[in-house]
Amino acid sequence: MNEDKNGIGGYIGYEAYAELLFGLSQKLIYNKNIELIIFKVPSQNVGCYEEINLWLKLGWIKLYEEENRNE
Repeated sequence: MNEDKNGIGGYIGYEAYAELLFGLSQKLIYNKNIELIIFKVPSQNVGCYEEINLWLKLGWIKLYEEENRNE
């Protein structure tokens, strides 16, 4: 889950980014039925900010829906 860390909102580290990228490649190349969900949009201080925003816009990954947070 990409919660805030060290003052950076929606932190995604190198390992989490690698896992997202692996899942995304499985989904796109091998047509695997994988749902990739992140908790929140990362801040612009996160190294993969642009890639994550593009994947969100393309619908390749999703944000954890607000109504699910309260269950």
